[in-house]
Amino acid sequence: MIPESTRQVIRDSDFYLEPDIFYFVEAQSIGNPELHRLVCRDDKEITVVTTQAGLADLVIKAQNKEQWRLLVINCANPFYCVGFLQSIASAMTAAGLDILLVSTFSRDYVFVKNQQTEQAVAVLLDIGFVKR
Repeated sequence: MIPESTRQVIRDSDFYLEPDIFYFVEAQSIGNPELHRLVCRDDKEITVVTTQAGLADLVIKAQNKEQWRLLVINCANPFYCVGFLQSIASAMTAAGLDILLVSTFSRDYVFVKNQQTEQAVAVLLDIGFVKR
C-alpha cells in the first residue's frame, strides 16, 4: 500500500516520454560523453545509454538487444519521498513490465521496452502521475 504522503507527491509530480529510442551498451571507450543520455563507470565496466546516432561514438564490447523508451519523471519532492520509486516499480511489476530505473539529482528515469511504452504510460497515469 502506498502511504498518503507518497500518493500526494506522485499527484504533484509529472512525467513525459522522450521521443528517441535508446540502447544499453557496454563500451570499451567513449569518444564524446556529451552525445549520450547516460554514462556510468565503475570498477567493472562502462555502461552507456544512447540513441542510434550515439552508437557510432562508442567502441562497443556488448549491446543489449532490446530497444528502450525513456519516461522522465519530475518528482515534486526529490530525495524526500519514502516509497516513491518503489511505488513506480511495484505498479510496473504488477503490470508485467520489465523496467530499468535510474535516479539523477532532480529526476528519475524509467526505461521501458519499446513495445511496452503505451502500457507503461498507462501505469504511471493510473497511480496518479500527470503527463506533460
